[in-house]
Order: sequence, then C-alpha cells, then structure tokens
Amino acid sequence: MLDLENIKTTQADFLKLIEIIPDAIVIVDNEGKIRYINSQTTNTFGYRPDELIGQTIEILLPHRFKNKHVDHRINYSKHPVRRPMGSGIDLYGRKKDGTEFSADITISPIETENGTLVISVVRDISERKKAEEEAKRRAKQLEDLVSTMTHDLRTPLAAAETSYKHMQEGYFDKLTENQNQVVNLLMQSNEHTLRLVNNLLSVFKYESQSYKLFLKQVEVSELLDRAHDKVKPFLKDKGINLKIIKTNFQFICDPFEIERVIVNLLTNSIKYTPSGGQIELQAVKDADGNVIISVQDTGIGIAKKDLPNLFERFWQSTRSNSSSNSTGLGLYLSRQIIEAHGGRIWAESTFDKGTKISLTVPGIKILSLRDDVLD
Repeated sequence: MLDLENIKTTQADFLKLIEIIPDAIVIVDNEGKIRYINSQTTNTFGYRPDELIGQTIEILLPHRFKNKHVDHRINYSKHPVRRPMGSGIDLYGRKKDGTEFSADITISPIETENGTLVISVVRDISERKKAEEEAKRRAKQLEDLVSTMTHDLRTPLAAAETSYKHMQEGYFDKLTENQNQVVNLLMQSNEHTLRLVNNLLSVFKYESQSYKLFLKQVEVSELLDRAHDKVKPFLKDKGINLKIIKTNFQFICDPFEIERVIVNLLTNSIKYTPSGGQIELQAVKDADGNVIISVQDTGIGIAKKDLPNLFERFWQSTRSNSSSNSTGLGLYLSRQIIEAHGGRIWAESTFDKGTKISLTVPGIKILSLRDDVLD
C-alpha cells in the first residue's frame, strides 16, 4: 500500500517519476480536490501549482461540463477502476486563460492509508485533432470531386448505351453483319468504361465510410442466377462453361453489392481462363449460418508471390497484360464490400492450373435486424 504523505522516500521517488512523464498528471483525493500535479500540468493548463492545489478538478474543465462532471466523479468514486474517460466522445480541457483544447484523459485509482486517490493523465491532442479534421475535410473534398466527375462521365456513357441498343434493334436501319459487330464492340467498351467509373466512385465511398449497406433477405440461387445472366455474353465469346451448384437457402446481405462481387469474380475468371475452360460457382451455408461463396476456374492461375497483394488497391498481377483493361480496383472493391458485411475474402491458386476465390458473409438472424432494415 502506497502512503504518499508518510513515506517520504516513496513519495519523493513517486513525484520524480511523474515529473518525467510528458503528459499532465493531476492527482485528486476522494473529494475531487487536487493534491499533486507535475510541471507538465503547469505547461498544459497555464496555472501555477499554488493556484491548483486544493481546488477541485473541475477548475480544469470547460464551464459547460462542470456540473455533470461532479456527478460522474461521485459515481466513479463508488467503483474506481483504471479506464480512459469519455470513450467514444470528445473530451476538452480548459486553460487558465479560458482557451479550450481537445484532450485524451485516462484515470486510475491508487490506494493509500489516507484513502483512495485518483491519478488523471491528460494529453493535449489539439494538433492531432486538427490534423484529423483536415484529413476528413480533404477526403470529403476528394469524394465530392470524384462523385461529380463520375456523375458527369456516367451521363454520356448511359446515353451512348441507349443509342447502341437502338442501333442494334434497328431503330435507324437494319445493320449489316459487320456493322453489328462494330456496335457490339462499342457496347462492350462502353459497358467496361461505365463499370470502371462506378467502381471508382464506390471505392471512394467505402474508404470514406459513407457507403450504406441496404440489407435484406435474399434467396442465394436467385443471386447466383442474376450474376450468371450478366456474364453470359463473355462466357459465350470464349466458349467457357459455367457450372453453378444449385442451392436453396436464404441469407441477409446487400444483394446489389454481393451480386457485384460475384460478377467481378466471374469476370476475372473468364478473363484469365483459356477458351474451352470451365468455371464453377458455388454457395454453401455452414452450421453457424455463415455463407461461403466460391468461384473456381481452370485458368492460368496466380503466382504464389502475387497472392498476398491480390486484393490491394490498384495492384495488378504479373499475369496481367496491356490488353487486360484492368485498373486493379475490382478485387480491392470486392474486399471492401465483403469486409463491410463483416466477412472476408481470400484466394487459393496453383499457377497454370487454376484459381479459387472464396468469400464468407456472417449469418445474420432476422430477429437481430431492425424493422426498417428489411424491405
């Protein structure tokens, strides 16, 4: 047991210790009165020691918090434990001149023969907060810029898509075989560009945590079938067979986002699987209700050294080439989507034999969702 008043050597050593700590140290008794401070407290708050000793700790708080803090202090004295103050909320200190600053505060009790004392460790984090706010401001500016740019790009791309469809349907005149091939190429290029634009916007939204998932209950087989429909033209062009292992269960997710991930995985497999190859799409549910979806192909595979980087932003595998039209965003965005669902995504591959990419989405019970989450 530590007696700060009667054991002079121990007290002297203790005070030397708190002097070398770079944070403000304030020690109060069970009535909230300040008993000891270190020199950093003077530097941080601007008070002389004689102006603080004997005062209640509330002298160091903004006026608007003083009354509530007295109640918090009294409640803390009933069950004193070491903990950070105000977890999840912003804390502030008040200097002698009235200036307020952002603070991190940790409190801890010390048992002495004269009762329980409480040590408060106060760190001025104004500069850190300022840097964080500036980073948030710049991120918001960048997001707004990307959002504006993508909107401006999507409008003409959507108009072009409509025009190409009208041409194929003979609105202007019947197309020759050569003309139809050219229009098909233009449609594919337009669709690819639109997908890149949408992916770019989504990446920034996920990174800034401004993307909201719209959860609902879905039938997994319908989800797989919709993804299959979107890649049918690419499968046909390369003569690749897609085998879907049919399943019949429901789970909760954002269906638009999970479908986007599946389509992306299928598109990648098609891209790197030679003509005549095979892709298998499967979804299962484990005993805990977690959903595991996998896409396995007989493609060219991924080198072992590339696997750790596969889901990084803008990263491209050594198997990519100048004609792959890859930006390195698809798998990175897929990882963000799955992690936003609380799941994970990973890859297994043998070079020249094929790749299997799997994702898992945690099972969510219907009753755990709010009524306004389900459509």
